[in-house]
Amino acid sequence: MDMEKLQYLAQAYFHQDYDLEAEEPIQILMEFRQGEPPEAVEELRSAMESVLSSGVREEELATLWLDRAGACYDPRLDGVQMSVWFRQIIDALL
Repeated sequence: MDMEKLQYLAQAYFHQDYDLEAEEPIQILMEFRQGEPPEAVEELRSAMESVLSSGVREEELATLWLDRAGACYDPRLDGVQMSVWFRQIIDALL
C-alpha cells in the first residue's frame, strides 16, 4: 500500500487533537473528502480497498493505522474493529 496517503489522513486529520475538531470520527473523514483533491481521495479509497481485500488480519490493520500511519484515533476504543473502521473510511470517501 502507498503509505503516503494513509499517513497524510492519519497525521493531518487524526492527530492528537482530532476530537476537538468534530464530535464523531466520521465527520473528520467527511472533512478529508471535501477538502482534498478528488484524485487524492480516490487513490486513498482504492488503496484501502486493496488492503481489505487482501485478507489482512485485525492486528495488522491496527499496526498499519496506528503505528505505520501514525493515527491518534483507535477505533477499537469505541468498540469498532479495525476492518470495520477501514470499511467506514472507504464508504466515507465514496
